[in-house]
Parts: sequence; structure tokens; C-alpha cells
Amino acid sequence: MSGFDTAQPGLLRDVEALVAAIMVDAPLAELIAITDRIAVAVDHWDEIPADAISELRSAIDLMRGGKACATVSALLAARSELTTPPG
Repeated sequence: MSGFDTAQPGLLRDVEALVAAIMVDAPLAELIAITDRIAVAVDHWDEIPADAISELRSAIDLMRGGKACATVSALLAARSELTTPPG
């Protein structure tokens, strides 16, 4: 089992948690904490599909830029990439 196979559930959980936190207008500290965890996970280049990395980086940049709606869109695209079985 690869490192990503064991880390993927945590990353998916954080992606879903950030979407939910944005939707309920969670406190900024919570949004930052989840965004930071995702940013750390993105550093596992070899373990995350390239398209998911791209979407996650975009989501991080958008979140830091205060663009919540666009962040949610990028997170959902990343989630799709993370849950698609390798071809």
C-alpha cells in the first residue's frame, strides 16, 4: 500500500471539511487550519494525482485570496480527481 493510499482518507476528509466550513461561514482560524493541512498534504507530489495537486493548489490560492465560491469549486474538482480510480 502506498503512502497516498493511507493518507488519502485524511486528505479527502480535509477537502470535505473545508467545503463544509466555508458553507457554514466557520471562523477564520478554522478555515486557515484546514487550508494549512491541505497545503502540507499537497507536498506529497508522488502520492497525489497531478490534476488533484493542481486543483488543490488553486483552492489554497483562492482561499488565501478570500474567494470562497471559487475555492469550493476547486475543492470539488480536486475531490473528483482524488476519488477517481487510477487508469
